[in-house]
Amino acid sequence: MSFAYTFCTLVTDHQLYENFVTSAKSAGFDIDCEFLMIDNTEATQTDAYGGLNSMIEKSRGKIIVLCHQDILLEFDNRKNLESRLSELEQQDPNWGVCGVAGQPENGKGQITRITDKFGDDQYTGSFPSQVVCLDECILIIKRSSGIRLSRDITGFHLYGTDICLIAEILGYKSYVINFHLRHLGMGNVGSSYEKAYSKFKQKWASALRDRYIITTALPVFLTGRYEPTIIHNLRAWLARKKRKIKWR
Repeated sequence: MSFAYTFCTLVTDHQLYENFVTSAKSAGFDIDCEFLMIDNTEATQTDAYGGLNSMIEKSRGKIIVLCHQDILLEFDNRKNLESRLSELEQQDPNWGVCGVAGQPENGKGQITRITDKFGDDQYTGSFPSQVVCLDECILIIKRSSGIRLSRDITGFHLYGTDICLIAEILGYKSYVINFHLRHLGMGNVGSSYEKAYSKFKQKWASALRDRYIITTALPVFLTGRYEPTIIHNLRAWLARKKRKIKWR
């Protein structure tokens, strides 16, 4: 059996989670929706990367929603979300993940559509807006994209940035959409954030490092820095000569 939506949540407070599910069903996410959760109320914790990935694997929804237990869908409803996703699909069929708050690549002003501890009915920026990271309170994934979280990072932080990087590598884009919800979280940053930050930085510094890849045909020099074509070709020629590689 397939569903229209799958909601995936790590739960440390059953009352908060129950309130969220009730609000979601009242907003129209009921008959053809599934709710998956991992119980983190015991001493042993399942981290966000591993836990959310496991629920994504089990999910059967065409749209997968990774969300905090402390959000309430008390403003916009299912009809609103489907309208926003349809609008996004028309604008960019290559969207992969979206949310309600994020940062554009130029870093000039956060794009936000949310009610939280920082203010009610926040509406900053235009929608939909492409971003390079998303707030983790809600991450809405197009199932067909195959997007997942990194499997070599652990913890409970920065997976909203991680998922946007994964999406980009797979050829998809990330957006903030106009879907108003309430987030009750306080967004505390403690020692656990520092640990997650260290793991996140180590993984992505390695993954995005400058390097040569010797393919079965041509050596390729990968770099995030701009290089004129003539310099790039020279690097490839030198790599071929040094390693005595013949062109196929």
